[in-house]
Amino acid sequence: MEKIKKTVETIIEAMGFKIKDIAIKKDNLSKDKEVMEVNIEMPSRDAENFIREGAEGLNALQHLTRLLLMKDNFGQFVVLDINNYKEARKNELNEIAIDAAKKVRRTKKPLTLEPMSAYERRIIHLKLAELPDIVTESVGEEPERRLVVRLYP
Repeated sequence: MEKIKKTVETIIEAMGFKIKDIAIKKDNLSKDKEVMEVNIEMPSRDAENFIREGAEGLNALQHLTRLLLMKDNFGQFVVLDINNYKEARKNELNEIAIDAAKKVRRTKKPLTLEPMSAYERRIIHLKLAELPDIVTESVGEEPERRLVVRLYP
């Protein structure tokens, strides 16, 4: 855990941003796959640089961190978040999913959602997979790939 913390601190401080705290939580996806969830607390003005534009900066920071850790033969999968942005976005996406399902049931017509990243589409796919009368599919090409929500045939 200390290696992750040091790597993240080094990158962010080299970019000229401030860190208030770094919390690391271990999550076991399966017997053989550990995920290290890293939440970086930083001042709002600094965090905004990472989470605007669909969190492209956060995704880039995560990618860079993973590359540096892999270079040092770090064997765990690392997921970064800043000021709990991903958790808040996940809740928002779950609400979008439920609203879409309600609209599809009401209108009986497929609904195409806005373009989303693979990560965000997956959250909606998983949420709507819980509903037996709703199906989802991804259509289009990145970066305009979208989710279509429809009634189960």
